[in-house]
Amino acid sequence: MRNPVQHSPENDPRLTLAPVYPEPADGTWGVWLLGSDWKQRLRISRCLGSGVIYLIICSVLNAVVHMGDLPPEPVLRISVAALAAVFLFYTLLRTGISRAFRDPSLTMPQMLVAIGCAAWIYTLGGSARDLMLLFLVPLLMFGYHFLRPLQVRLLAGYTLFIMGGAMIWLVHHNPLRYDMAQELLRFMLLAVVASMLTQFTAQDSEETSGWLHGLMRLVFTDDVKQRLRIQRSLVAAANFVICTIVLGYAVNTGAVPELDGWLLGSYMLAQSAVFYGLLRSGINLRFADPSLTLPQILVAITCVVGAYAILGGSRGASLMLLVLVLVFGLFNLTAQQARLAAFFALVTQGLTMLAMTTLAPQRYPMRQELIHFLFACTTLPTISLLAGEISELRSRLKARKDELATALERIQTLATRDELTGLFNRRHMMETLHLQKRFSDRGGRIFCIGIIDIDFFKRINDTYGHGVGDEVLRAFAQAIQSELRESDVIARWGGEEFLLMLTECRVGQADAMLERVRDMINDARVSRLIPELRVRFSAGMAEQRFDEDVEETIERADQALYRAKRAGRNRTVLAS
Repeated sequence: MRNPVQHSPENDPRLTLAPVYPEPADGTWGVWLLGSDWKQRLRISRCLGSGVIYLIICSVLNAVVHMGDLPPEPVLRISVAALAAVFLFYTLLRTGISRAFRDPSLTMPQMLVAIGCAAWIYTLGGSARDLMLLFLVPLLMFGYHFLRPLQVRLLAGYTLFIMGGAMIWLVHHNPLRYDMAQELLRFMLLAVVASMLTQFTAQDSEETSGWLHGLMRLVFTDDVKQRLRIQRSLVAAANFVICTIVLGYAVNTGAVPELDGWLLGSYMLAQSAVFYGLLRSGINLRFADPSLTLPQILVAITCVVGAYAILGGSRGASLMLLVLVLVFGLFNLTAQQARLAAFFALVTQGLTMLAMTTLAPQRYPMRQELIHFLFACTTLPTISLLAGEISELRSRLKARKDELATALERIQTLATRDELTGLFNRRHMMETLHLQKRFSDRGGRIFCIGIIDIDFFKRINDTYGHGVGDEVLRAFAQAIQSELRESDVIARWGGEEFLLMLTECRVGQADAMLERVRDMINDARVSRLIPELRVRFSAGMAEQRFDEDVEETIERADQALYRAKRAGRNRTVLAS
């Protein structure tokens, strides 16, 4: 009997599954501020840490106010609102009210407030804009680490929506100071970060229920791969919607010709709807690349080139969008597709520049367009080469993954199968028998265990060699297996012995089945090298009893096999 392992507090592995936090002493300031429960203390500490960040940002903003670069009243309102939000969340956590929610840390609400404050500060303009964009990146990364996948996607969508609104508001109220193209560029950079976070999260189909599950099923389908493709397409569609809103504003202010703006906006919305329809309907599955990555990138390039043609003096910023479009497909395109996309971008951009220079040389001077084209010629091929390298790296990683999968499958086979006959091995057969025993005990169903031994197998090895012996074992195993039901199992027990498990079967039925197998084996050809060779077998069969272990049933079957051998072999003996 195995000796029980003695565990002490120092070596008990169960004590290392979660960190152990020392309980604070009663009456200390830590208990008064954070409480005594270590989980709540951790949540409150994170909340107060965010409060410190708010305090630092508000201090910086007030310092900028004293320099005369920001108006005092909006900064004061932002500071009061931010500190009030921290106090509210601290109160909910400290009083324990937060435990009534699914997420007691209130991570999602705190992040929504933080992003809302960032958008509010962004509307102040000036250097605060870039400061808030830098602040959003670690904030989104924090959410990626602590939020569920669905929450990450909702947070990314909320961020793009509220920051896009802040940018539109800023351009609307200060059209002379803030350029639409520059704000669009900032938005696209933020969209790239947000879309990458949503793509690297796990699937969340198991996390949704009720009306939300029904809505997601309607929008995304239940197919995991299709969901991911549609999500990526909708991220791009969200960017096109924002760009269309910006174009609409530009048309209203006269920065862009009305007809050109509305044509480009309608084109962007239409192509987004077309790709969503292709993905949602499943038509995309007929193509070699079901994600339609290359077609979406080519269409996006035409949108960027169209924006370049109508933006006038701000058109240079759209070249950065052209780069971002190619970067978006960097991890999904093959090397050939990346070269094709870069070539298409260069040709369309070059033809557009040539047409504008020819039709309106005063508005689009040749020298400036040539500089823009040289910039595109330098940047786009570099991205295509990088995409090629990444594609080759991805191919090598996939090949190694396939090799590891094959090796793992091989290891699994070796762990459960006999290499010679392909039957289950002894260890796996014992696991199967114990599972069948538990199933039978619950349902009151009988099964039988038999041990089969090939008669005079040693004589076959000595006479014809081990090669013929191995051939006989394989043929014998295949012949018996062909006569079994799907629920029956046979395994190689060792040497020339096989163990048989017959489910929902009484011992008399098992004996009749073995006799049918015996009649078939007596005439079966078991060796290709020695066609005239025939084999016989002896067997012991025992019916599993409710009050005995599997090992005891095997022992009774083994004793019955010995009696069959002593009685002259080539027969089956039933255990008593």
